[in-house]
Amino acid sequence: MRDFHTIFLLFVLFLASCSQNPESKKVSANSVKVLSVKEDRLKAGEPEFPLHSITVDFMSYWTYHVQYVKLYRDFAATDEKDKSIRKEDFLLALTTGKYLPLLIHTIDSTTNYKLIKIPAKLLKDIGGVVADYAKTQLGYFKMEGKPIPKFSFSDVNGVKYSSDETKGKIVLFKCWFIKCVACVEEMPELNELVQKYNNRKDILFVSLAIDDQKALQDFLLKTKFDYAVVPDQERYMAEKLKVRQYPTHFLIDKNGILVKTVQNAAETAEILEKLISQ
Repeated sequence: MRDFHTIFLLFVLFLASCSQNPESKKVSANSVKVLSVKEDRLKAGEPEFPLHSITVDFMSYWTYHVQYVKLYRDFAATDEKDKSIRKEDFLLALTTGKYLPLLIHTIDSTTNYKLIKIPAKLLKDIGGVVADYAKTQLGYFKMEGKPIPKFSFSDVNGVKYSSDETKGKIVLFKCWFIKCVACVEEMPELNELVQKYNNRKDILFVSLAIDDQKALQDFLLKTKFDYAVVPDQERYMAEKLKVRQYPTHFLIDKNGILVKTVQNAAETAEILEKLISQ
């Protein structure tokens, strides 16, 4: 589960956001500076950023990727020749490791990406990252609109949850484990989300953890987390939900249908708001 690609992605994300290492901070700042200057006079169909500005080096691409590549969203996709293609075909092309998703300017709130070949000098560095991310997104995209795999489990307090008994409620799953730094760091933001909707009895916030009950109870004595916490769920997450990295969040509608799978608290809040407004 915690394979090489997962560890590599987490490590790169750490480097991209690191403020303790002066050299890492310098590289990140330079990359962000490139991306912070967006053209105000762009026409619809033009790239939000010139290709050369996001492929200076690996970090310039990674900064762009973290900020602007949101493939969990519903977006319009085009190939290299500006021909419209299905989202599934777009993601499939990205899994080859030969392309990157270039954000295209639109005049409304829609999102549009175009397939662009990765420059040869960065193919080895960028290709694997894009391919791994696309494989994950493609897998989750294929699960959208289908019933969430059946479940029945109890949290550390003995409260039971099942796919049958939660019908009629929106259910959020957070998949995590105690030693996952990113999983723990987002908990305050998730707590705020729980508090925001604490008057909604039709929304359930449930976390599925790899760790056993004793370890989780000890953890919760020191760390506030307002989700329900279910122990020993590595098998369900790996075999049924196909989780490939942590954290991962699943949003399920009142009919038990998977709506979206996302990677962090901010994306979870975004999709939940849209789901509620429908």
